[in-house]
Amino acid sequence: MNSLNAKLLLMSVGVMYGCAGGTEVMPVERPSVVSETSASDSSPVIGEESPEPESSGPVSLYTQAQAERGEDSFRETCLSCHSSSEFRGRSFQRDWRGSSLGYLYEEIVYYMPEDNPGGLSTNTYLDIMAYILDQNGFPAGEVELVSDIEAMKEVVLFPRD
Repeated sequence: MNSLNAKLLLMSVGVMYGCAGGTEVMPVERPSVVSETSASDSSPVIGEESPEPESSGPVSLYTQAQAERGEDSFRETCLSCHSSSEFRGRSFQRDWRGSSLGYLYEEIVYYMPEDNPGGLSTNTYLDIMAYILDQNGFPAGEVELVSDIEAMKEVVLFPRD
């Protein structure tokens, strides 16, 4: 997948959740995904009508297989220093509220594991990110999360009310 396709995929998350008649696939009491927008940007936001046509199904950020690989990598790499509860639930959502997916990815890549920051493969970091998204209720789909920081920065985690 090229960079443009990745950006379109991540931007379309907001479109899919914002389209009238679109299918809400998020479980109750789970976070929603919103694309950032500014006065000069026409990126979609949840709840706004989108001029783009609806597709046949929801768009997601990662695949279930990627999240499963991420769980294995998380257990092997992260649990020696962290509790799994640090990466899910209300506390995690509060800590990352308003931050972008890209910022979370950068924090993990640049600072983890603590004894070898940046020492994992890009695919391992992406798999761990997919696992974290899965643990926080973001839906899995058909396309794996890719390492495109600029596109990831357009996805806001747990938007501020």
